Amino acid sequence: MAGQKSDDFADEEAEDVFSTVVARVRHAAWVLRYGRGGARADLLGKIGLFIPALASVLIIVLILTFLWYESMPILTSDVGGPAIFLEPEWDPNRDLYGIGVFIAGSLACTGIAIGVGVPLGIGAAIFLSEFCPEKLRAPLRMIVEMMAAVPSIVYGLWAYVVMVPWIRNVFAPSVQSNPLTAWIPLFQGQTNGLSLLAGGTILAIMLLPTVISVSDDALRSVPRTLREAALALGASESETARKVVLSAALPGVGAATVLSLGRAVGETMAVLMVTGNSLQIPYSLFDPCYVMTSIITNQLGYAYIFPLWRSALFAVALVLMLMSISFTAMAKIIMRWGSKTRGIV
Repeated sequence: MAGQKSDDFADEEAEDVFSTVVARVRHAAWVLRYGRGGARADLLGKIGLFIPALASVLIIVLILTFLWYESMPILTSDVGGPAIFLEPEWDPNRDLYGIGVFIAGSLACTGIAIGVGVPLGIGAAIFLSEFCPEKLRAPLRMIVEMMAAVPSIVYGLWAYVVMVPWIRNVFAPSVQSNPLTAWIPLFQGQTNGLSLLAGGTILAIMLLPTVISVSDDALRSVPRTLREAALALGASESETARKVVLSAALPGVGAATVLSLGRAVGETMAVLMVTGNSLQIPYSLFDPCYVMTSIITNQLGYAYIFPLWRSALFAVALVLMLMSISFTAMAKIIMRWGSKTRGIV
């Protein structure tokens, strides 16, 4: 009985939504036909804004549909199937299409980037918003914006010439010879510098502009009255920044973190140049790895005439697309939840 009532309520709600849509469409048609002056101009403006928004949604849907269609041959094949997302072996010459090794490499690189870049970015944003002298604030923000404009290939070249030799000749020998760190599994193994650590570090540097800019905007949006109230109650400036301002801006800071995840997972050229592109799951910071974007870039040209090989690469692209959409959706949910819990909306 209760189930029938809930179904009836859902049907009534759907009918109300449909009736509302029909009424709005009829009203718009009437205004277009008989309206004059401001009413017609207002409707045309709304339609002009609605079309790009609808086009954006359709583009995302079309891309997902295209990737799904191209991935179906490997997902329905006897040598593939859904298990390829977990299998770690990739050798198209032997009909092995496990993309788990690439997913593991991408997640490992992203984890290092987030672990290094997000705390540094949030700290820099707090400094810019709360402690930076006014004369330095504008130049530093301009430098952060310039960092975001640097092409990823330039970051990759710098990392290949500077960071990779430093990891090989300085960092790896020092941590492996230090009694305090030599026994840690993350620091084991020989390396030529092309490693998970190099990929994660350059990604962290590339994420800094996103984290700093979004977090700084969130911190500056906190009303000044909150700062003044905290200071009036005897809190120090650091306590105010940490316990009041950062807490109030937490939804925006969380959104910056999630958005940087999408940037890290989707980065290609810089990671391609410094990770070594080895078909293995990295268990040490000095192990080489292979990320999802790199395998698509390296092999799509050769694989295009081989149906299953090409389809497996499109399956990798599908995973990338779904991860990016998920991170963006998470950022929106975090911002909306934080705004509601703090009484902003």
